[in-house]
Amino acid sequence: MRTDTIASASHNIYAYRITSQDGSILKGSEDDSEHGVEPSLLKALRDNEIINALVVVSWLFGGKIGLCRVPHIKEAGLSAVKACDEIAN
Repeated sequence: MRTDTIASASHNIYAYRITSQDGSILKGSEDDSEHGVEPSLLKALRDNEIINALVVVSWLFGGKIGLCRVPHIKEAGLSAVKACDEIAN
């Protein structure tokens, strides 16, 4: 993908789960107007027991594709986290 295309990504969806000093898990997310994606990405982190990670998925808006975008965004985020984990280990 060309870098000028990446720079024009119009939506940045994120979710995070981190362990605080007292051992509790802090979590949060933002859907950047991509309704329905935010809880899905955060839930995917929780379901996969991913902690101490921030996942950002940048979405290049190119028209309306409906709810089928949700699993694609979720999978892109999970794939990135799992790839980083493989590199670290």
